[in-house]
Amino acid sequence: MLPLRSRGLALCTRRVPSGATSVCLQPRLPCLSSPRQPSTTRNHSTSVSADELSHFSGLASSWWDPMGPSRILHLMNPLRHEFIASCLADSPPPTSDTQAATAANLNYLDIGCGGGIFAESLARTIPVEPSTIAPTPTRAASMTAIDPSTDLIQIARDHARKDPTVDAHLRSGRFRYLNTTLEDVLASNGTPAGSDTPKSTAQFDMVTLFEVIEHIEPTTTTPQAFLANCLRALKPGGWLIGSTISRTFPSWILNQVIAEAPWPIGVVPRGTHEWSKFVNPPELHAWAQEGLMRAADSGVTRGGPGVLDGMRWKCVGAIYVPGLGWKLAPGSEDWGNYFWAVKKGV
Repeated sequence: MLPLRSRGLALCTRRVPSGATSVCLQPRLPCLSSPRQPSTTRNHSTSVSADELSHFSGLASSWWDPMGPSRILHLMNPLRHEFIASCLADSPPPTSDTQAATAANLNYLDIGCGGGIFAESLARTIPVEPSTIAPTPTRAASMTAIDPSTDLIQIARDHARKDPTVDAHLRSGRFRYLNTTLEDVLASNGTPAGSDTPKSTAQFDMVTLFEVIEHIEPTTTTPQAFLANCLRALKPGGWLIGSTISRTFPSWILNQVIAEAPWPIGVVPRGTHEWSKFVNPPELHAWAQEGLMRAADSGVTRGGPGVLDGMRWKCVGAIYVPGLGWKLAPGSEDWGNYFWAVKKGV
């Protein structure tokens, strides 16, 4: 039995043949904050509710407890690395020594990093010597992790300093935690979010968005607009990679009926889930296509279908198998959890 989880978590559980279980636990934040929580969030936009930000910040003290509320996220890290590696393996081989060096040393942006469960795991793969080619399948050479919650960023920084390798990367600047938003990252790079002005070259080879898109507040923005901003931060040829949960009848049964049932059946308090914010793969695919075109907009031209040339789309379901951990399960996307990725054309 999984432990009871506090209200800031979204958990779905589904029994499938052979005893596997599909679970979705969502204590990560989109990097778009609310001005109504000055003590825990920076004063930027309102793309996520103040209540939700408050709940996530309230999890700070237990974020790194491997048996605590975030246990499922700790167990998900290997699958995240595996899916990223599968995307990179689908990229065409480099045609020059310069391209080969670039492809082997990638600059990551992790949006909505929370307390750093994924970000720190990737930082451990960054080579200690800057001149060394990244030896892991994810090929990380540097990483910037951002979140609007000051509490969670502080927890992330404090925990990272306990690992000598990760601490060395923090000191060198090859790994950074920033209490900021995606909009500010774009603005600092000369690319105002949603702007019609010409944009400078994006700075990230890889952008990760794990358990984030389903927390966007639809009354203040749209997931489509948010994805467009993510793609503005991405270099041509780079991947935007994320995970979320489908909005289907099975997910409603699992998340609203079973998971939020009274104890001992339920595993989360009533009101934890917002089923209406879950996203089906076809919707996300369409938003990604529109986002690529919006990301190509300028003050003179508008991005058209030609922007989609070279785009790649990947989507695969994920299930949690008790005793074995998370596994990719192609064809299970409608059960609940799934990973998705879009490659920006060159």
